[in-house]
Amino acid sequence: MRAGFRGLAVFFLAALVLVSFTAGCTGIRKKPAGERLAADGELKKIAVLPFHNISGRRDAGKMVANNFVTEIFVGGRYRVEEPGNILQFMLQENVSVIGEMGIDRIKILGLRLGVDGVLVGIVDVFDDGVHSTPSVSITARLVESETGKIVWSEQVSRSGDDYVIVFGVGKVRSANALAQKAIREMIKTINW
Repeated sequence: MRAGFRGLAVFFLAALVLVSFTAGCTGIRKKPAGERLAADGELKKIAVLPFHNISGRRDAGKMVANNFVTEIFVGGRYRVEEPGNILQFMLQENVSVIGEMGIDRIKILGLRLGVDGVLVGIVDVFDDGVHSTPSVSITARLVESETGKIVWSEQVSRSGDDYVIVFGVGKVRSANALAQKAIREMIKTINW
């Protein structure tokens, strides 16, 4: 009797494991909430340009742009153009100064790379707070590449103390981690 029960338990356990593994292998893709589709039915594609950096912190513009690329990709509502393709376009068009790209070039970038929107911005503050609390201030705009119109704009300023729950728990201790949290909040407000 006991051996039969053990065999039955092993059978059910094996069946449970098999069902668990095969459930994740189905071809059905769960759509992220708020997915944005282009005219062709595909997710809209965004090119993130390096941000203009006036913070005084070296490479802050690149770090913020990379955080935007990562967070947009992870969010799953939009596709993101490869940063290498954007850099190659900027070199071909002789765009050397960030923030120099005008509407005409944004339209050309849209056509050449097949992007629906171009994200540009400025890093005003990117301070690790060596003697105090880290702080960041970022301004971003999303420009529709076909029309050249600004379809979204957001400015955020955050301090590492903004996320404290109680007794220092939740405090953000680096500018990069703080920027990542702020960017995540900003992306949630894109409704294009």
